[in-house]
Amino acid sequence: MKKEKVIVAIHRFGDYILGGFVNYSQVIDHSTHHVIYLVNARGYKDIEAYHDQAAQVHELADIEDYTSLEAAMKQTIDMYGQVDLVIAMSEYDLINAAKLRSQFGIPGTSEEKVALYRDKIVMKERLKADGVRIPRFLDYETPEEAIAFGEETGYPLILKPRLGAASQGVRRVSDRSELEEALTSIEKANESQNYQCEEFINGPIFHIDGLIEHGELQFIAISQYVNGCLAFSQGIPNGSFIVTDRLPLKNRMTRFTEAVLHSLELRNGCFHLEVIDRDSVEAVFLEIGARMGGAETPFLTLELYGVNLCEEWIKIELGTFNKITIPQMGIHGGLLQFPEPPCVPAEVVQVSSLKGLIPEIFHEQIPEPGEIMDGKGSYYHISGRYMFRGDSEAKVEAAIHKAIDLFHIEAKPLEPSPI
Repeated sequence: MKKEKVIVAIHRFGDYILGGFVNYSQVIDHSTHHVIYLVNARGYKDIEAYHDQAAQVHELADIEDYTSLEAAMKQTIDMYGQVDLVIAMSEYDLINAAKLRSQFGIPGTSEEKVALYRDKIVMKERLKADGVRIPRFLDYETPEEAIAFGEETGYPLILKPRLGAASQGVRRVSDRSELEEALTSIEKANESQNYQCEEFINGPIFHIDGLIEHGELQFIAISQYVNGCLAFSQGIPNGSFIVTDRLPLKNRMTRFTEAVLHSLELRNGCFHLEVIDRDSVEAVFLEIGARMGGAETPFLTLELYGVNLCEEWIKIELGTFNKITIPQMGIHGGLLQFPEPPCVPAEVVQVSSLKGLIPEIFHEQIPEPGEIMDGKGSYYHISGRYMFRGDSEAKVEAAIHKAIDLFHIEAKPLEPSPI
């Protein structure tokens, strides 16, 4: 029987990072389509249970090496003919997936389009042209330009990588002296060409997660951060709670989301948008990713709404998506992550469980005594990960703050290895 489509999935997840969250065999009929996987070692573990259903599996030593991806794609086309679809779930694979589409004439998001969701300068220039409120910014070329921007715009000021994620490399500077120090550090690391300056907007930050099909919102969840991603990168717990009881805010954020998606031409797929609510009257764009949110976001969405963002995203790509029906009221929940101890590398001695102390906590993941924290845990191999469910938005928010107050981890620094 002739197969209908040739589908290539670039998959790097597995282990403690979304391991098992997406099951391609449940949403793609492998007997109907040629399905080829390009994976790293962790990604292979994630598909191992059904790898024999695949037309082919390429396990790559470095999944970000374009030459390896290109060679695997050439082999795929030689064996199975023109590729119909390339699926890439990770933020870090979007650009390479777009390059493969462009090089091999595969339908889907192009290199030009993916820049709207990955390059913070490109996305903000488009939004500005379309009249969407953004922070003032400068794609500076010299430290002197950045300093002049800071003096004109005022402090604090944000320095941000063009292609970053999860607030990695983001710096907030409070005055000219701190700005000069940060610019010197960036110059020494030879990273200045990758950075931009951005106006600091005061106000609570929200992350908005959803699905869009043919330009129409199919699912949306609006959450307010507690502390936020930048705080997490500085060793402070980061959480969020879903906005459920403030309908005017929900409606305003939904309209803003639709304006952003329309401007950036994101018509099909999954998105994670971050927005600042300036003075509770004006939504200001922060950044967007054409992928699902990180940390506990996809897990919480599945638990509370029964919506698997990865699998529904794949259905949208395949054209097999069906409308999602969820309650508009009564779903209250949140999430929280505690970063690694400040003394990494370190061995965990003891972590206090909160699951019996705070009734809103329904999921807790904490390290065992003896586990090693190496400073590379991101949002996953960390001091604690929690999900909450409560009777109201306010109760969930209060439970998150209580968890922050009660949480305790004890770790001992590891002695440096002898030379």
